[in-house]
Amino acid sequence: MKEPRQTAGQIPRREMGWVVASLIAIISLCIFARCSSGEPVTPQALAAARKVWTDAQVRDYDLEWTASGQNSAHYFVTVRGGDVRKIESIAPDGRKFEMHPAEPRFYGVDGLFTTIADELAQLGTARPFGQPEGTKVVMRFTSDPQLGYPRSYRRDVLGTSQGLAIDVLRLVPTGSGLPTAPHAAS
Repeated sequence: MKEPRQTAGQIPRREMGWVVASLIAIISLCIFARCSSGEPVTPQALAAARKVWTDAQVRDYDLEWTASGQNSAHYFVTVRGGDVRKIESIAPDGRKFEMHPAEPRFYGVDGLFTTIADELAQLGTARPFGQPEGTKVVMRFTSDPQLGYPRSYRRDVLGTSQGLAIDVLRLVPTGSGLPTAPHAAS
């Protein structure tokens, strides 16, 4: 049987399977690469970062952070005496809108730690992130070496669009005896 004629630059039919498999592997690596920075999220790693944060005794600070994934958000949070006092949503054009969520505590550094810990707990459930048992989930974070707050957090549920990225753009301690320079998450 004679093979169909192929034109220049066309992939032969018998090699198409390899091409598709290679593309799937490359896409998987790209997804994993998004999660490849930082350290794996473990109870020990979270506890170590939280201890640095607690020991730093930063109770008054301004925090700007973003979340992206199925939804995107950008926040500016004012914390005084360890309590979230004000939350502003920042629109893409830079305008700020004050928010009044039911649980403001989730918007400060302690809330970011709680979110990461809650997500880690999902791995111990029968259906992590609503997916079948055995679904591969990659979770990594980077903490600030001086103050301990989470600079970044990445969660990818492979094979789904349930990725989440949290990035602290800046944390500025305020008050007496504390540094005033921003600790950028770069």
